[in-house]
Amino acid sequence: MSDIALRFEGIIGYSVGDTEEAAHFFEHTLGLTLAAVDGGLRFYQLSDAVTLTVDVTGGSAGEPPYLMFSATDLVAAGEHFLERGCAVRELPWAPGFLARSPEGHTVCIVDEASLADGDES
Repeated sequence: MSDIALRFEGIIGYSVGDTEEAAHFFEHTLGLTLAAVDGGLRFYQLSDAVTLTVDVTGGSAGEPPYLMFSATDLVAAGEHFLERGCAVRELPWAPGFLARSPEGHTVCIVDEASLADGDES
């Protein structure tokens, strides 16, 4: 049994029907700047510590967004999810990973210290 501590940080994922829809809504309507693209994912940095992930493949349109948690020990957190049958994929924009359960539930786990770094004034 693993004793990892996960702290809920917010909701950071969203899904849309296609790339044009994402660009129109997130870039034109909301005025966000595209920070990165990774396959069917587009990333919009909301602050130093939080990035919004938008799935533009259309395959997830209408599904609930990703939940973001922080952890002090990413290795232990990764092992926790792997032991429970989740697929784990490293994040391209922050220290952390996405964990997807066999049932299709996806959560984002980021390094707690990297979030704390963005809180300093």
